[in-house]
Amino acid sequence: MTHPRFGPRLRRAALAAGAIGIITALALTAWGVYLLQPRGEDPVRADAVVMLAGADDGRHAYARDLVEAGYADTLLVSNPGGDSERRARRLCTGADRPDGAEVVCFAPEPRTTWGEAHAVAAIARARSWERILVVTNRPHTLRAGRWMRAATGMEVRMTPIERIDWPMLPVHLVWEIAGFAKGRVNGHW
Repeated sequence: MTHPRFGPRLRRAALAAGAIGIITALALTAWGVYLLQPRGEDPVRADAVVMLAGADDGRHAYARDLVEAGYADTLLVSNPGGDSERRARRLCTGADRPDGAEVVCFAPEPRTTWGEAHAVAAIARARSWERILVVTNRPHTLRAGRWMRAATGMEVRMTPIERIDWPMLPVHLVWEIAGFAKGRVNGHW
């Protein structure tokens, strides 16, 4: 039995914790709905298709398919893990390379979306590119698009994969919140 003196305090603390939990759940749900809005743009002919590093969620095949469909003659593959990232390595070493295309693999420094954006900007400047198609997952599209445009100053068309990894969605939501916060603190936007 709870001591009578602590009863109302404990009840208020439980109500406050419950309210905070509900508000947090609603905020994460709203953030998820916002991130999952279709942000993709139809692919058009570009100087390169850029595949951002990430899970084996279909982005590797989709990037290759875009190049093979004639949207670009060059595929840029962000591969910060080198040999440890099997799918990206297969695009880089030849097993899954798109037919008739140049494949350029790079390891961004730092190993972040911002690092990828700066690496892509350097490659694009050296090659006088004007437009790129960027492939990633849908939750990452908003932040990646903003940072790619800010770093490159060129036309960036985001062409995310359609598939959503529902079990990983909570991780993506938290990851994107952290990425936006870190980007704000570091002055990326």
